[in-house]
Amino acid sequence: MKIVIISLIKFSYRKLSSRMTTKIPEEEYWQLFRLAKEYTDTQNKYSETLLEYPQDFGSGSILNIELREGLLLTIEDVQRLKNLTLDVQAQEHPLGFYFYLSAGFGSPRYGMPQKGDAFLFGGGMMPQTLYNNFSLDTDKVIYIHIEPEVFKKFVGIENDTVPPQLKYLFRHPDEEYYVINGKINTQMQIILQQIWQCPYQGLVKRMYLESKILELMALRLQQHIGEDITPKPVDIPKRSLMEKIYQAREILELHLNNPPTVLQLAEKVGLSHYQLKQGFQKGFGSTAFQYLHNLRMEKARLLLYERNMSVTQVANTVGYSHLGQFAAAFKRKFGISPNECLKGKLG
Repeated sequence: MKIVIISLIKFSYRKLSSRMTTKIPEEEYWQLFRLAKEYTDTQNKYSETLLEYPQDFGSGSILNIELREGLLLTIEDVQRLKNLTLDVQAQEHPLGFYFYLSAGFGSPRYGMPQKGDAFLFGGGMMPQTLYNNFSLDTDKVIYIHIEPEVFKKFVGIENDTVPPQLKYLFRHPDEEYYVINGKINTQMQIILQQIWQCPYQGLVKRMYLESKILELMALRLQQHIGEDITPKPVDIPKRSLMEKIYQAREILELHLNNPPTVLQLAEKVGLSHYQLKQGFQKGFGSTAFQYLHNLRMEKARLLLYERNMSVTQVANTVGYSHLGQFAAAFKRKFGISPNECLKGKLG
């Protein structure tokens, strides 16, 4: 699979000539990386490739993980110290889901990415494009590339019967691909952090990352086409009810530190207490209160791992005024204390 960000071939390292300009072709750019680590499981078609960023341009690394043929994950953590223009030639492009935890590099053609952006690329032809530094900030980005046929298998599309709401993702190779920007929401942020700090190895790691990727793709698509992506069992709530359930979920996500009561939430979205309870159970497998609690805990863990806040500040951010109650709830959920989490211990 040839893509802009990911390359899974081995690279040899060579120094930049002092006469070389900062505008370089994509192929020459990738040759500057040093292969730091590689693991391949040929039987299961799984591989990991860790590339060190060229020292002449900055520092950091790019981790490429081929979870299966046609499904690739890239985790980029790069600090660029020099301005760079990367010239990428026109090429056929797979589906792409890009999540910017921080950003300093992108293409003016489609709008320079900012922290918190979530770009979605359909399949089709990517025209010749220039990628530039727009700042020297650290790039922390998670990229997912998936071949259209692999995506179709995941969502159960057979015989090219693509639902109308997904047709924009499957353009022909002679058509320019679809690009649209969205925003990383709280659920996505939690999943992205879980991917970034994946504690597993081997088969478990593969299963874990693949499940998180599928969840991310579903959440990203949901921002544009609603919840009716694939056929659903007949016993789930009607779409009109589920729209209100998703609205209720969004209200909880936006008001972690001061959420409405269950009765207030039901009233806000025009449901009875019973309808709200049943909708959350069928849609998310928990009550609204349980969902809120889990969301608070995951958000707290994310903030603690980022190490930009004290434990007290994190507790207040997710709606706990009593530090002891927060610490007890956190330890019940993850098996470690907030202080241990703040120090980097995985729960």
